[in-house]
Amino acid sequence: MPPKGWKKDAQGNYPTTSYMKEQESVTIHDLLFPKSVVTQLAKEVGGDSEKKLLVSKDTALALQRSSTVFVNHLFMFAREIALSQDRKSCNINDIYDALDQTGFGGFKSIINSKIVAYQEALEMRKKFKSNEKTTSMEENGSEDEEQQEEQQQDGTSSDEQGISKRPKT
Repeated sequence: MPPKGWKKDAQGNYPTTSYMKEQESVTIHDLLFPKSVVTQLAKEVGGDSEKKLLVSKDTALALQRSSTVFVNHLFMFAREIALSQDRKSCNINDIYDALDQTGFGGFKSIINSKIVAYQEALEMRKKFKSNEKTTSMEENGSEDEEQQEEQQQDGTSSDEQGISKRPKT
């Protein structure tokens, strides 16, 4: 029996999953970048800290659609380049080649500097997290040592503390 809500077609048969996939169509609304993210990026790029940049509703919609179309167009070329080299995934060199192929080769230096800055930020975040872990482990380690010293003075082990407070025999 098919799932609840499925309706029979003209011949009286329930649709199959491949039939359902054929009926589904992907619209541009399914592919659009979030408007809030695009607007926030526009405000960061376009405005100084002194004056607040205002982006109208129509401008935000135009930026959202144009950025989505540009990225999908660029990625289509990058996918073709990767497939021509018998690879299933795209790498940064495919993106650079796609930029050259579409006539946006001037953006390569900007993109490269942004990638380097992003990788440096990731490394700094990793170092910061590892420093936090080591400091917390040192603090916890000193507390554990103090607990072990107290247990040795009492004559009980950590396993016995949960069960009873009797000294070891």
